[in-house]
Amino acid sequence: MNNDLLRWRKEASSDEWSKLARLANTSVGYLDQIAYGFRRASPGKAKQIEAATKEFAAINPVTKENLVFAQVRASAA
Repeated sequence: MNNDLLRWRKEASSDEWSKLARLANTSVGYLDQIAYGFRRASPGKAKQIEAATKEFAAINPVTKENLVFAQVRASAA
């Protein structure tokens, strides 16, 4: 499973990932769940994440559409 937030995570340092969570008013764990396809972001949270990724000049930002319409992993249960 690969999506735009996972690409962003791989390009970012651990400190940048933590800062992204703070700027998007969420937790690192929740961002991980979205990045690895276990959850899909709500439209409001996707907008916050998109705005937060724009604060980092060295990494291309993530679009809210990519987060809202991302494929979610199939459950094992």
